[in-house]
Amino acid sequence: MRTIREAVVPVAAAYAVLLAAIWYGVRHPVRRPNRSLPVTRRTIGPLLRYLGSLALGGYVALLAIVLVFGVIIVGGDGSLADAAVDGLFLLAVAVPVFVLLTWVDGRRLERK
Repeated sequence: MRTIREAVVPVAAAYAVLLAAIWYGVRHPVRRPNRSLPVTRRTIGPLLRYLGSLALGGYVALLAIVLVFGVIIVGGDGSLADAAVDGLFLLAVAVPVFVLLTWVDGRRLERK
């Protein structure tokens, strides 16, 4: 019974959420612009605001998932604190790398 509670239920719930997201995405496609704007002094502010809200939302979603599955269902003692620290590390690495690669891509597009 413990295996069902600790492994099957979280995996089945995550799979159901994934299927719902795929179904919604197929039913409601989003129009994308043909090409992105290069990162300049004019576009850096909106980009950083977008990345900040995206990173904060993802961080809160990560902590909510760990809270539900790692603390409430499984009963892990230190899993939320570990996820908070590890999530901040991921943000500290991923956001600057994304900004750098976006800048490099913008420079590449300017030269064409």
